Amino acid sequence: MGTVLAGVAHELNNPLTAVTGYANLLRQELAGTPSATRAEAIAHAADRCASIVRNFLALARRHPPERQLVRLNDIARDAAELLAYHLRVDRIEVALDLADGLPVLWADPHQLHQVVVNLVTNARDELRRAPEPRRLTLRTRADAVRGRVSLDVEDTGPGIAVEIRDRIFEPFFTTKPVGVGTGLGLSVCHGIVTALGGDIAVDSRPGATTFRVTLPAVALAEAAGAGDPAAASGRARILVVDDEPMVTRALARILAMHDVTVLNSGPEALARLRSDPAYDVVLCDLMMPDMTGMELHDRLCQEGIASSDRVVFITGGAFTPQAREFLARVPNPRVEKPFEPAALRALVDGLVARR
Repeated sequence: MGTVLAGVAHELNNPLTAVTGYANLLRQELAGTPSATRAEAIAHAADRCASIVRNFLALARRHPPERQLVRLNDIARDAAELLAYHLRVDRIEVALDLADGLPVLWADPHQLHQVVVNLVTNARDELRRAPEPRRLTLRTRADAVRGRVSLDVEDTGPGIAVEIRDRIFEPFFTTKPVGVGTGLGLSVCHGIVTALGGDIAVDSRPGATTFRVTLPAVALAEAAGAGDPAAASGRARILVVDDEPMVTRALARILAMHDVTVLNSGPEALARLRSDPAYDVVLCDLMMPDMTGMELHDRLCQEGIASSDRVVFITGGAFTPQAREFLARVPNPRVEKPFEPAALRALVDGLVARR
């Protein structure tokens, strides 16, 4: 089943990249017009499809740890949507209190998804023992002074007993019956969060338990200047390489504030970079026929072409051992399909600013 889910997700990622990209552009262009509501509905449906694919990948567990720009609000929404049916069955009211303008994170989205799903599942288990009304709240906030963002998973369950509160993050510690819990969920959450430079804490009393995950932010204002040509670091030369024309066209539109060149094969890109290596950023699909993005990168390194350190890999999922080993070996940034225009622009503008 994991193989099937991973394969379906991979095949959907390319068309979804175009759908979500154009839908978000349409929403921006039609803002304030009579068609704005329709554009918003299209974008919302496209985002929901992307969320389902991300959930497929999380369930299939087909991802090595790979960091990229991540929006914490998206992770919270995805986790709530994944578990929505089970929460409704248990008559648990879910509230999303997600702050606007959150800073972005540099993290593995699948690991963060695992953290939030674990915390929500634990809260659900506790709430099933509580009288109605049962409430679960996911809350995000930013701390501009400390440059950090936080996620609270708050429930109105019976609370955690004082005598075990200090042990809940220990591996294999559980209060659940044999065969029901392994005692690894919170331990895994703790490991993932601390590896990202963050921390996880709990505050509990009867009727109110809150797990707070705090993580370092990449920037102090998400989308501050993202997509705004005046806020970018200047017009840059961008090379986009992908064998799917609909993806390259969407990328060219999203990055229209820059000078974008589009190519549809690895050999074409290699020839172009041999003759003209002075591109500020090269956005390259990881898996392509004729020459993969991995092969292109290695050829650039072998030939000493300076653009090799400017390659940003676009991936619909690293499903082969070769791809996973490659991404673990190289330090280049990567973006996962389908991506949000604002996050992609922020990544490109950040790379251009450092040139």
